[in-house]
Order: sequence, then structure tokens, then C-alpha cells
Amino acid sequence: MNSIQNTTEKKQTLKRILKLRHLVFYGVAYILPLTIFTTYGLATTMSHGMISLCFVVTTTAMAFTAFSYSKMARSFPVAGSTYTYVSKSMNPYVGFISGWTILMGYMLLPMLTYLVMSIYLNQAVPAIPIPVWILILIFITAVVCYRGIEVAINVSSMIVLIQAVFIVALFIFMIRWLTGGNGAGTFFDLNCFFNFEEFNKAGMGVPMLFSTASILALSFLGFDAISTLSEEAIQPEKNVGKAIIITCIIMGLFFVLITYFLTLCWPNAWNELVDPDAGSYEFMTKVAGSTMAYVFTGTYTVGCFASVVNCQTSAARILYSMGRDGILPGKIFAHIHPKHKTPSYNAIIIAVISLVALFISLVTATSLVSFGALLGFTLVNLSVVVFYYVKKKERGLNAILSYLIAPLIGAGFTFFVWLGLDWHSKVLGFCWLGAGLIYLTIKTRFFRELPPEMSLDE
Repeated sequence: MNSIQNTTEKKQTLKRILKLRHLVFYGVAYILPLTIFTTYGLATTMSHGMISLCFVVTTTAMAFTAFSYSKMARSFPVAGSTYTYVSKSMNPYVGFISGWTILMGYMLLPMLTYLVMSIYLNQAVPAIPIPVWILILIFITAVVCYRGIEVAINVSSMIVLIQAVFIVALFIFMIRWLTGGNGAGTFFDLNCFFNFEEFNKAGMGVPMLFSTASILALSFLGFDAISTLSEEAIQPEKNVGKAIIITCIIMGLFFVLITYFLTLCWPNAWNELVDPDAGSYEFMTKVAGSTMAYVFTGTYTVGCFASVVNCQTSAARILYSMGRDGILPGKIFAHIHPKHKTPSYNAIIIAVISLVALFISLVTATSLVSFGALLGFTLVNLSVVVFYYVKKKERGLNAILSYLIAPLIGAGFTFFVWLGLDWHSKVLGFCWLGAGLIYLTIKTRFFRELPPEMSLDE
């Protein structure tokens, strides 16, 4: 392992500047703390007010996947993330397909985010059409990503702090609301976490927990992106895995806490919301007033900007890894800007691809992001089993728990959620996979040759 890392350091082309705190801020900004409000209305309706309990289930399950990412990041501290882990543990063909799959999520998530941001901004400033907002946002994001990881991290950290200020203010409003005798009128109400009567109704129970968890799992998309910064992290074999786990747990605990307070403030929201899709706005107006609802809209939009910057940063580094290995044309995708030390061509390429946001729907973008991310999560969990348990023959009790049972639980959950996606997303997702398979077939001359392998000594 030491020889691998030493060789990596000698020929490192990206700049190693990120400490543990930078990686955690990056992951938190990518996930977007306010993402909870995207699914609040739908999830609280589905769970009959037990959204906090469902987040406990989701956080526990996603922690297994975070654990798998940390294990693979320790052995392969390079920028390729899912692509690298599956290539080195299983085989290069499956590795390429996994990289192609996860790339779909990274490259299409900006489109989804641009659409959401432009819709909110258009509501705030109707004089500027949604397509114009999309173009403005793409340009600003491309400039930030082009300039380098330092700029991206600084922007993300600042926006995380802005969201933190809003969240503190929201908690103050919720505490005032509860102490005024509104909502549950108390800070401790078991029914706002586990409602025995509703849980035992027909169609509820355990199936409800997992169906709601499948929706809430999308709130965690992003902690895995920390692994794409392995070649810019200080002590990546130690800090990357630690940052992934810290980010997942911190965000999970935050989601559980804030949804519990949301339910305390409005226990019957699950059957009183006029429009579950706009449930967050209804909550803000009811508990904190219309002014706070407008502030929420602005803060949420700013938070989306941090998420999209980090998303494009990660996608650029996956393209860089695939270009450096010869999977994609190296002169373009493996190019590093001489001054900023970033894969600058990739930043431009992703910005151009993001223009599809002008033509794609929110439903389509969301479905494709979910398809790629969840399938990628499943493959990473399985790569831990193959690499550590099968190939390295780790057989002690701790090894069985860490390298067999835990990743299989993670794989089972993410694959279960993936199976639950609608048929439309699966059709589009398999079309993307088909395009990747065609490219791989041509690249390997109908599989008579192995695809270029991920190299750790480039």
C-alpha cells in the first residue's frame, strides 16, 4: 500500500491541499442540508407523520454504503471513485460500466439542480425567463469549477454557513411556536416519532418504512462524491474514508432531528397539507410566516448552487481519471490546466452538457440521477466483498462483519431502492448503459482486448 501511495505522490498532477474539514464541508454542501425540504411534504404524507423514524432507517442503511466507500478509498486513494473501486476489485469491463453508470448521476444532477434553481429564481424575478436563469447559472458554475478546487471549496463552505444560519433561525421560530402552545405544545411527544395507531393500520408498518426510506435515500446522494477528491486530499487513505462516514452520519442525525421538530410543530401535516409537493413552503408560512418562507426560497436556491458546483467538480474528476487511463481520449479528458491544476476541459464539457437542462423535464432528470447513483452504490458495496473477502481472503470475525455482512446489507438496501424506481427511469437508464456498452465494445474490439486499466502510478 505504501509503495502504491508513494508512486501516486511522485506523479501527482492534481494539487493536494484538502484537509479533513474541507472534505466534510464539501460533502455536506453536495448533499445540501436544505434538501430535506425537497421531499418533506411527500415523505410526511407517505409515513403518516413518522418521517423522523423513516430517516433513522434510511440513515442506518446508508451508513453501510458510506462504510464501504471508506474501505475502498483507503486501498485506492485516487480520483476515480466507483469506477476505480469496481475496476480493481471485479474486472475492467464491469469497472467501466460502473463508472459510466455513476457518471450519469454526476453529470445529470447539475441539470436537475439548474432546473430547480431557475424555477425558484423565476418566481422571485419573473421578468427573467427560466432558460435565461439556466444559462446564467451554468456560466457562473463553469467559471468556479474552471478556476480550481480552492475556489469551489471556499464557495461551498460559505454557502453551507449561510444554510446553517437559516437553519438556526428556523429552529428559533419552531421553538417559539411550540412554547406558545402550538403544534404538539411540547418538545417530547413519542407520537411525532412513532405513532403506534397509524403504524398498525392496513398498508402501513414495515412496508411503509421502506417505501418512504426509498424516497429519503435520495437526500443522501453526495457523500460518495468526497471520494472523487482523493488526489487532492491530504492523507487520502485516512481522511477520505473518515470524511465520508462523518458526512453521512452528521447529515443523517440532522435529518432525524429537524424532521422530528417539523412534526412537533405540525403533527397532522401528513393529512392537512394542501399540496404535498409544496409542503415545505406551507410549513414555513404556517409556523414562521410568509417572510421566512421567502427567505427559505432564497436560501434553498443558494444552497443548490453549492451542490451543483460540487457535483460538476466531482464529474470533472471522474472524467479525468477515465481520460488518464485511456478509457476516454486522454488529450481532452486528462488535460490539467497548468496554472489552476484542474481538469479544465472537463469543466467546460460538463457545462456544455448541462445545457440539456433547457430541454429536459424535472421528472426525467430526477429519475436518471437516481438510477445511476443507486446502481453505483450497490456495485461499490459488492466491490468490498470481492476485494477484501474474496480476493484478500479476510476471514476473521471482524473481517466477516466489515467485509461481508455490512457491505451486503448496504448492497441489499440500495438495490432494493433501485428496483423500486419507476419503469420510465429504468428505460432511460438502460439506454444510457446501452450507449456505454456500445462504446466499450468498440474500444475493446468486441471484447477481444481488455479496456485500459486504472493505473495508480500515473
